[in-house]
Amino acid sequence: MNVEIFGKTLWIHGIEGTVHGLTQWTETTTQTTNGTATHLGGGNYVINGPQVHTNTTHHQKFWVVSPGGRERQDIGNYPMRDGQTVRLVWVGLEGRQSTGYVLFHNLSTQAGWKTPVGLPSPIRQNGFGRLTRRYLLCILLLGGCAVATSQGPALAPPSTLCVVSILLAIALIPIGFMHLYQMFRRNEQTALLAIEQAVLSNPAFLQSLSA
Repeated sequence: MNVEIFGKTLWIHGIEGTVHGLTQWTETTTQTTNGTATHLGGGNYVINGPQVHTNTTHHQKFWVVSPGGRERQDIGNYPMRDGQTVRLVWVGLEGRQSTGYVLFHNLSTQAGWKTPVGLPSPIRQNGFGRLTRRYLLCILLLGGCAVATSQGPALAPPSTLCVVSILLAIALIPIGFMHLYQMFRRNEQTALLAIEQAVLSNPAFLQSLSA
């Protein structure tokens, strides 16, 4: 099944079946910082000993076996156990391979999750180029207006315009990154909702997942 999102064609595929071979493990990384000694004067010191920071990451691997005999192994830290029925849906750009699943539904517990990591980058970053060009044009226009206003009727040298544009760019960079992040998240939500609606509104496709 295909669906069009942001003018791009995505193919949708998946599997529905029973969980087998559920495996869980953790990885722990440790980072140690050096101690410090600060001289306060008069023979007094403040000593901070080395600090140890640990980070534990949980992993989960499982197989999904459909009633028709298809199998798929995947990873994901979702509540499940062997024997439960789950549904996995993954997508990819037309003519390309999938980057991972985007929908996970535990049919036994009726709990579901959307996973934006499995979306192709062109979908998640849709509109980035257009927004970047708008910011660049805005910087040039504002820089030109600022220089023209300060110089009066005389033409400003190119170096002045360059300096003003750089200062404006520095001021607008944080705003631009925030705008890009908001667009990134909005693209993810729009794409995941469109995929979920396309899947749930197609009974024939849902039935094919168990084949």
